[in-house]
Amino acid sequence: MDAAVPPGQFPAGLGTLLSSELASVGEDIIDAIAAEVPAYARPLEGRFGLGVRAGVAEALRRFLSIVDGGPGDAADVAASREIYVRLGHGEFHSGRSLDNLLAAYRIGTRVAWRRFAEAARLRGGLDAVGLVSLGETLFGYIDSVCAASAEGYALAQSADAGARDRLWDRIGDLLLSGADPATVEDVAQAGSLRLPETVAAVLIPARAGSGGRRQLGLPTGCPSTTHGADLWLFVAGDDVRGPRLAGQLAGQSAVVGPTVAWAHAAASAERVRCAHAARAEGLLPTDPRDGPLFTDDHLAVLLLSRDPDLLADLTRSRLAPLDRLPERSRRRLAVTLLYWLALQGQRGLIAQRLHIHPQTVRYRVLQLRELFGDALDDPDARFELELVLRAGAAKASNGDEE
Repeated sequence: MDAAVPPGQFPAGLGTLLSSELASVGEDIIDAIAAEVPAYARPLEGRFGLGVRAGVAEALRRFLSIVDGGPGDAADVAASREIYVRLGHGEFHSGRSLDNLLAAYRIGTRVAWRRFAEAARLRGGLDAVGLVSLGETLFGYIDSVCAASAEGYALAQSADAGARDRLWDRIGDLLLSGADPATVEDVAQAGSLRLPETVAAVLIPARAGSGGRRQLGLPTGCPSTTHGADLWLFVAGDDVRGPRLAGQLAGQSAVVGPTVAWAHAAASAERVRCAHAARAEGLLPTDPRDGPLFTDDHLAVLLLSRDPDLLADLTRSRLAPLDRLPERSRRRLAVTLLYWLALQGQRGLIAQRLHIHPQTVRYRVLQLRELFGDALDDPDARFELELVLRAGAAKASNGDEE
């Protein structure tokens, strides 16, 4: 065969010559893939085997059609693109990594190039320039095949993620409403979703309506639901105090409930509602950086906030001795009393916490003893005083002034 052909074209009949190698090249490719890609190292039988053999044969045939049309003919690549998109789609649904398919393409290309180049040189008389052009055409074709399969894989992955997110949303709604656990299990099993043994309810209040969980960097792949502008998540109990979740919830003013068995997720959510309301009323602290609030850190206050009237009555009863003082003095003495109770009267520590002189602490404690009398030595009274003072700490002044 005459290799002296116009630039940009292959010698006439090269595609026909190479087509005589198709059957043996195809078998060599299949053997090489089975030997070098563990995911495909099994007998190529049944539907899987037929699919692999058909895919290899189709790829080789379409490449040779490009050879017949010349290196610049990309029409057949476009025509076959959907085939490779479907291959990528199928790999995802088979549970295999895209890396396996791309590795098979690379191996198949290497085998085909070695065999086709040998035949073109020895039997077709193709010179070095022609061989370079043939190689560029083959590798360019495989690049487009890889891109199409990668797109198919990504599309399948995205569609699957969307379907799974919808199922997680359904499960989240069921958990929040306290639905029958059997119903929740049925939905999870239908979608092949595995619920963690324990969960903690997380409230993201008044989330931005224009940003989804992925855009906001919030946890995904867990039960979730929205109520109005609020987002509810049910994260795995093992992750609650982990740095990853803390980072995801940073700046979201989240409220995190206790870890419970998933069947009792509604109870965790109820604790979160209570804490959210208590924070709104000023009974719980608000992080200036909008970090997460963990309900387990504020159980005593939450216990009292369950009955606001009871808390108000206990506060009035126990703090009555402060009523006749001016507001500023009342707040100073209240915060000093809280630290005195919490730190068991350690004057130096109290002074450090309040940023005042120890003598100032001594003076204030003397005032408190005059006002409260024997109550400061009564264990029950001390307990109730600390409860009401802690419950109102977020509303009180920090008592830094002297």
